[in-house]
Amino acid sequence: MPRLPGTESEPDSSVMLIDVAWPAESASVGRARHCVRGWLGDVQGLNVDDVELMVSELVTNACQHSGAADSSGGQVRLVAVCGSNRLWLDVTDEGRGATVPVPRCPSGDDDCGRGLMIMAGLADAWGHEVDPDTGARTVWVEVARRTRPVPDGEAHGEEGRAAARCDVVR
Repeated sequence: MPRLPGTESEPDSSVMLIDVAWPAESASVGRARHCVRGWLGDVQGLNVDDVELMVSELVTNACQHSGAADSSGGQVRLVAVCGSNRLWLDVTDEGRGATVPVPRCPSGDDDCGRGLMIMAGLADAWGHEVDPDTGARTVWVEVARRTRPVPDGEAHGEEGRAAARCDVVR
């Protein structure tokens, strides 16, 4: 398993952890994708492209809708745990945005509004929480690891859904 700044894993453990934060700005979306791809590397049972897409959507939403980008020093934080059966992703913003994450049904002409709909289709479960003391919102995603590698483009799960290097700021 790769060892990257902000990551932890025990030599004989099937659990990997990442905990990184970036400024709440659009450039952080690419950093998050790059980080997740490098962190997961060749982990079996996950479609890393799908995980990268979900992280991209979550970090984009945290930067755009949370108000964190409007505050000096505002950050988004990614905490992820990859266990033997599941991957958990948490993206937390420091903002106090009033926007509640709900998948929309945009029209064909809309330029945006599909991110949570895509993420919900790739994740096995997802939700959000607000810290009552700080107002920070965490959107979380859970993805089951498959018992065999998921080839690119292959559907997974009984429901027939599509298969779902860090520069760290501390």
